[in-house]
Formats: sequence, structure tokens, C-alpha cells
Amino acid sequence: LIKCYEEDGPSPELGQEHRFTPAALFNISTKIVDIQGICQFNITWILNEDASIKYLKATKICVSSRNLGCIRCDYLERFPNQSMSKNQKWQFSFVGFSVEENIDYFIDAYNLPPANINEDYSEINIQLTSPDCEDNSLKYCQNCIEKGSLWDPDITICNRELELEVNFTSSNFCSTYKIHLCDSHECSNPILHIVPTTKGNNRVSEKIKKSDQRRNIIFKELIPYFPRCQNDCRRYSYYQTVCTEEPIPDVGKNYAGIFIVLFLIVCIVATGLYFRCKHGTVSKLAHFHPETAETPTTVLVIYSQETCFQHTVLGFAEFLQKYCGSKVIIDLWQKRRIAEIGPVQWLATQKEIADKIIFLCPSHPSPSCDSACKSIIENRNKNSESMFTLALHFFCGDWKMDSSLHKYMVVSFNETRPGPDLPRPLSICPSYFLMKDIDSFCRDLYFSQSLRDKAAKKCNWRFKIKPELQVDY
Repeated sequence: LIKCYEEDGPSPELGQEHRFTPAALFNISTKIVDIQGICQFNITWILNEDASIKYLKATKICVSSRNLGCIRCDYLERFPNQSMSKNQKWQFSFVGFSVEENIDYFIDAYNLPPANINEDYSEINIQLTSPDCEDNSLKYCQNCIEKGSLWDPDITICNRELELEVNFTSSNFCSTYKIHLCDSHECSNPILHIVPTTKGNNRVSEKIKKSDQRRNIIFKELIPYFPRCQNDCRRYSYYQTVCTEEPIPDVGKNYAGIFIVLFLIVCIVATGLYFRCKHGTVSKLAHFHPETAETPTTVLVIYSQETCFQHTVLGFAEFLQKYCGSKVIIDLWQKRRIAEIGPVQWLATQKEIADKIIFLCPSHPSPSCDSACKSIIENRNKNSESMFTLALHFFCGDWKMDSSLHKYMVVSFNETRPGPDLPRPLSICPSYFLMKDIDSFCRDLYFSQSLRDKAAKKCNWRFKIKPELQVDY
């Protein structure tokens, strides 16, 4: 019924004489909507309910701020009636014209053909000012996210006798920061401390030395310099104090502490010499554990959210950290990060970081687990919020290459193989059944396929782990 397109120049109808022209618009309104991360106007206009509607051909809407843009909406069919129904006028909407924060916008709208010269001009105008990025209508749009609308620096201050320690969490979208300091609450002599360039969502700790002239410096605010806003970015003054001024050290206690430390060192050295004389050199002692990597293995855990066993997932993550010495990544611990960059980008980032990717399946038959796998083929739009389904689709390309399979593991809490309960796309990956396969699972967690046989020849691997991991459903 309607077709809208750009028309920045004058309309052809403006230079013509018209015997009959339509009435002005009854009303026009706007609201801000988020379309795929871009904030735009949703413009709605209502036509007057009179007989002149049969002469209406189009409506033109122009939005001006820093630039001018116009759209023309042609009515492809003649209106059969003056209104849509008995109590409802004809109403249309158009989504377009990107919106930025704190900008004055002028919107003009009129029907075509327009009024003739020396006749009443049928135009309707509205003026509005967009909110800032802290408003809910704009804070989730990409241009505001890149200005720090979702960023929480989590500032903590530790004021010591000789230094002021300022800690905060940096943003992925900003690499330049300054710390605004004052010599008093009146801040007559402001000080700007430049933070060295930092990138990524990391914790930054700045220790600012005090001098005789700056003995009483206090924290005023943190100033970020996002590329999109530069000097006009929001400043952050709220902080928490996590430590107090250090007490003046007691000299007597210091001497006592030094004496105790020296005494312990002498005892340890004497014990070592006695042990060496009694049993030989330390190099002759047996190794009780095989050599593992100096850095802990980073493990990404993917689990089926449909099966409602998040308590089991947390127990499994604690097991990996406590007994296997691994660094664990699960979405439950990074909800803010996922909301900021989206689940697909989050999975792509964690794939590069993780040494191993574990798909965790429940022990009992779970129709929802199978349906999550089938949804990849049957309907990709269903269960789109399930991280399990998204991960299956995102990582399945790696499973076609034998060189990439060693990175993926499937873990179930069954003592026997689940057979048909295991989702088909995962059947090609190595599977482990806790606690039955605990030894091979812990070994393979550290070694790739190419190093596994070499490690087995060097030592008789056996993990001495108390089976404290319990699974409740």
C-alpha cells in the first residue's frame, strides 16, 4: 500500500498547479528504536479523516540536524474510505534516520500534492532533543557502547602514607585514561596523572607516589578518552576505599620478625643438610608427579542450558580448577561481557584463548539435549539464545579436520556410554565418562594428541584425586 524512498530535492508537484489538494496531516510522532545496534527514528503519522484523502498521492518527511535528509512515501493504491475502521484513522510508520545523543532534531512533514501558491500551506513540524547515552533508549546502541555507556570502571582507592593506589577496569573501546587528582577538597591545584596505554578488559593498578608538595593528594575522578567522544566523554568519580592508611611501623616488632625469619632459615638449612647426608642428593629422589605445562590449561565449558543443571556445571568448574589446575571459562561468569559484545563474538574470542573446549552433557537421557542438536539442521532460528546450540554450530567446522579434534572433549557423568543420548555432531569428538575415565580425562586435558604417547612412555601417569565431585539432578 505504501513505498518509501529517499528524495532530497524538491518534489515534482511543487512546480505544478493543482485543482484539488489533500488536507494536512492529523498528527506525527517519533520514538527511538534499536535496529541491529543502530539507533534510528520510528516516525508515525496519521491522516486526517475527510474527503480530501482521495486526492492524496504521497507524504514527504524531512529530518534536519547537522545534515538534512528527506524521504517520500508514495501511496500505491487509492484510499477506499476516509478511515481504516469506524474509530481508527489511517496510520503509517517509517523507520530510518540514525540518532545520536544530545542533538536537536527538526522534523517536517507534508502531504503531496501540496497547497497552491497563496493557499494555506499544509505542513506539520515537531522539534525534539535526543537524550544522552545514559538513557535506556540509547545506551545499548553501538555508537553509545563505543562511548562507554555499558562500561563500569569499578574504581577502588587505597590511600597509603607514601603513595595513592588507584585501581580500575579498563574498557575494550578505550586505551587512554587520565586520573584527576587534587591537593585538597577545594582542588585549587588540579593534577592530571596520565595512565600508560592499556587495551582490553583488564584490571589496571596505578601507584602514584606522594612528595612533600603532594602529601595530601586525593582522587577526584577518572577521565577516559574514547575515540568517539575524546574530550567530551563521561567522567567517573564514584569509588570504593579498599584499604586504609598504613600504620607507622613498630621498630621492635620488625626486629622480632627478622629474628624469627632468620631462625627459620637456619632450621631449614640444617634440616636439608641432615637429609642430604642421610639419603644422598635431592636429585636422587623419585618424582611423584609427571611434568606438566608451566602455565595452566585454559578450558572453555559449554553445557546445555535446556537441561537445568547449572549447579552441576559450577561443581564441574570447581573440580577443574581445584584438582586439575585449569583456568575455567563459562558463560555464567561472564554475563556482562557477553551482553557487551554478543554471544557470537564472545565464543570467537574464547575459542582463540581456550586450550580445550569441553561439551558437558547430563547423565540421564535428555530430549532437550537432542533437540538442541537437531535445531541446527531443522530450524536455526529456534533456541537461538542457547549457548549450547550456538557453540555446536560455531565449532562444527573444526570437526572436519583431524588436526583440530584434540582441542574438543565431550564429558558425561554416566559410567557407561550413552549411545543415542549423545548429540550426533559431537559423536566424532573424544568422549569421557566421569568418574570412570577420570585418569585419561585429566591426562588428555594437558597433552595434545601428538604428545600423548610420548608422555605415557616417560612416566606411569596416575592422578591421586579424591573423588569429591558429586553430581546431583
